[in-house]
Amino acid sequence: MDTLRRLPATRIGVVSGALLLGIGLSSAAWAEQKSSSKSQATSQKAASDKASNDKTSKGGDNPYQQVTDYAALTELARGRAAKSYKAPPGVPESLEKISASDFGKISTKSDQALWADQKSGYQGLFYPPGSFYEHTVKIYTVDGKTVAPVTFDKNDFNYPSPAVAKQVPKDAGFAGFKLTYPLNDRDKQDELISFLGASYFRALAADTHYGLSARGLAIDTADMQNGEEFPNFTRFWLVKPKPAAKTITIMALLDSPSVTGAYKFTVTPGEATKTEVEATLFTRKAIDKLGVAPLTSMFTWGENSLSRLDDYRPEAHDSDGMLISSANGEWLWRPLVNPTKLALNQFDANDVRGFGLVQRDRDFANYQDLDYHYEQRPNAWVAPKGDWGKGHLELVEIPSDSEVNDNIDLYWVPAEPVKAGKRLHFAYDITWSDAEIAPKSLGHVAASRIGRAAVMPGQQKNQVKVAIDFVGASLNKLDDPNSVKARVNAGRDVTLNNIRARRNPHTGGWRLSFLVPTQALGSPLNLRAYLADANGGGLTETWNYQLANP
Repeated sequence: MDTLRRLPATRIGVVSGALLLGIGLSSAAWAEQKSSSKSQATSQKAASDKASNDKTSKGGDNPYQQVTDYAALTELARGRAAKSYKAPPGVPESLEKISASDFGKISTKSDQALWADQKSGYQGLFYPPGSFYEHTVKIYTVDGKTVAPVTFDKNDFNYPSPAVAKQVPKDAGFAGFKLTYPLNDRDKQDELISFLGASYFRALAADTHYGLSARGLAIDTADMQNGEEFPNFTRFWLVKPKPAAKTITIMALLDSPSVTGAYKFTVTPGEATKTEVEATLFTRKAIDKLGVAPLTSMFTWGENSLSRLDDYRPEAHDSDGMLISSANGEWLWRPLVNPTKLALNQFDANDVRGFGLVQRDRDFANYQDLDYHYEQRPNAWVAPKGDWGKGHLELVEIPSDSEVNDNIDLYWVPAEPVKAGKRLHFAYDITWSDAEIAPKSLGHVAASRIGRAAVMPGQQKNQVKVAIDFVGASLNKLDDPNSVKARVNAGRDVTLNNIRARRNPHTGGWRLSFLVPTQALGSPLNLRAYLADANGGGLTETWNYQLANP
């Protein structure tokens, strides 16, 4: 299990003061303000606990124990929306005082997993509250028409010391849960999917390590006046899988001041793990900006970073780019950046076919990190189902001076604000894998290298060189310099110099390069580039970038 602690993925709006000041904050100051809020802090690399095979208690005739399918959960969410929102109660102070270090050392007893004696391959483990996790959730199992709550037993945990064990009350409850499955070895349980903190969840495919996360919903992210609203999954229903089941189903109730929601997750593990998501929302209030299928990740520095932290490793990131499949057939690749000021960019996404945050660089040599295995972080690719209609994608990049902080957000926003009293429905798949997503018929970006252009001794370094390596498709078969053309566009009237495309024998592909005068970077410059054939037809996806003054 990855032990690197992460703060909440969408940091903007965690503290309204940080929102008001964030545009002008330095990286260090921004990170300090983000980490000041424990209420949304997310540490999905913490310890696990578990429910034993007999940790479900029957009885109790309440509406939550009538939820045997998604239709019942949807009606429950509808009813909740008609009532006033009540914030979840906090946990005892003794739990809040557990340090992140001690919390990460709390572990489960291996014989107490939910369904450990079953033949489905799936097992359930449960996170205790404490440290950053100030709220508990209710968890139920569903077996046919029988719904039973999972009960907490502090004796199911191993603790780092008697003192820490004493801080945990007998009725502490759960902060979240994870499911395990033999992803890599039939005789070994591997973590498959985890739900912990607000509406965060993340999953693994074979031979991957935890990296980026998804959320149930984002509301008013980057709202510079009122701050972001963080909905919470407050209750979960784990549907008991049949023996040798290929999938497992999880249902969840989402709640916040502005909206309630019924969620269903159908998880299929494998070389690529698929999470089918169905969400039905009922709004209590009008929502200016609804973020659908939000993803969150970390990018501290990479080969495109003009300035980077003083570190021995060449790169440090969970994802290195955003990928979009547009309705018009274009595939767009946007390398991520760690900006000096909060950056928010929008991309047209009417009837978008797919979008995601991707880790393309899979070479250990480019990370040199034996602890965190960045080369094994999964991609997350969202494929909408049905007609989502008009809208745009929003990419948020937050200044960060530490890889402990998630600082990247991506989500789809409908074109019109959402009114109160509305019912909304969204369905989509999230595929978690380490495989390339762009079609094999197009060349794709393997690296984006950006830095000061080399000059003769005594000359001023007043140009930035951009070198984009494209690989794949037919590029390795093209040798004639006249068969590949460089196409570059700037978002405003700027003279770009030395635009060229040439074969790169070290990658088997082609490199597109050009120079940008630093005097043209008084404000960020939007750039688009791709390779075309001799007749102007596209050979590659489109590279998109916002170049800032170093």
